[in-house]
Amino acid sequence: MKMDHAQETPPSGAVTAAVLGLASMTIMANATVASSLPGLREHYAGVPHIDTLAGLIVTLPSLAIVLSAGVMGVLIDRWDRQKLLVLTAALYCIGGTSGLWAESLWGMLAGRLALGLGVAGTMNLGMTWAGDLWHGPARARFLGMQGAAISAAGIVFMLAGGALASLHWRGAFAVYALILPIAALAFVVLGPRARQMQAARGRPADRSTSSARFPWAAYAFIAPLAFLFQTAFYVTPTRLPFHLEALGVTSPFVVGALMAALVAVSAPMSLMYGRIRARLSAMVIFGLSFALIGLGFLAHATASGWQGVLAGSMIGGLGMGISMPNYTTWFMARVPATMRGRASGLLTTAFFLGQFASPLASAPLVAAFGLAGTFAVVGGALIALGGGLWALHVLRPEPAFAEA
Repeated sequence: MKMDHAQETPPSGAVTAAVLGLASMTIMANATVASSLPGLREHYAGVPHIDTLAGLIVTLPSLAIVLSAGVMGVLIDRWDRQKLLVLTAALYCIGGTSGLWAESLWGMLAGRLALGLGVAGTMNLGMTWAGDLWHGPARARFLGMQGAAISAAGIVFMLAGGALASLHWRGAFAVYALILPIAALAFVVLGPRARQMQAARGRPADRSTSSARFPWAAYAFIAPLAFLFQTAFYVTPTRLPFHLEALGVTSPFVVGALMAALVAVSAPMSLMYGRIRARLSAMVIFGLSFALIGLGFLAHATASGWQGVLAGSMIGGLGMGISMPNYTTWFMARVPATMRGRASGLLTTAFFLGQFASPLASAPLVAAFGLAGTFAVVGGALIALGGGLWALHVLRPEPAFAEA
């Protein structure tokens, strides 16, 4: 395949919008319904272990993503991407909106699993198309733009979710129907390129392609880092609404707005990622992002009202904005062109395994230290991890694996 070197003309605005749109759907997978958790918990108050199950409403899609992302990645490399887009968008819409019509909590949880299958497909498609259509510094700039698009979508989706949850706790689940116009655009404008990919697969592989190997050493470094990042970060949507409730903040709209502040700050930072990456090594960016998120958590822990939580969300947003593009840029630079689908699937697995594990990992911390104490403990650990990554940069000024 020569797709890597054939794309000298920048992708059109419509293609760019379609890939950005697929990426923006990722933010909706879990956190959009966080504003509904107090109402859901009250509605299902008689269900045993409702506090843990309410947290799983946010993170259960991650389990389905963990189990299916690798398979989705292989399908992207080997199957018709258009058919996969239609299938996964349908799962996304049906599963995502299940909170509107499922009567039992268990039916809603089943819908969240279906949503996860849909997200595994759409997220991997977006990540793989980004790797295929942009290269070198242009890829870093695009992934920064993609991070900003995810953040902007997060603001809209979280505010919309909070507003709809104020009308009824089920309302936030309606936001998932937005996948339909996004998938329709992607199906139309990416069709010609998808057909080119299909045709290229039928050609004899050249020697460089046939001898390419998957960079497992690079994955062994980036996967645990991605897992820890998501495990810690998803303490916010699963525990912050209840922390705010303890502080006297009970309005679902205000909860959604405070969480949206995080992604509002992350958007401009993502847009600046290309420039930041040109000046700082990947290890420094990783370390800085963990330290900033940790400082945000410490602000949550010491907050006496919504103002302190807002400050923590804004500080954490700085770290989130520079972090997400860094993972994809660093890893995709080390992956052969014919294996980007598999790479996307494996990186997605690491991210969402961390998301799924988050409420389970934080539960004993909440039991031992309370909500504020949990934010303090996790925040301190993140700052220590950030310092360790900075030390790695000092000891090895070049990245652990040379940039391709």
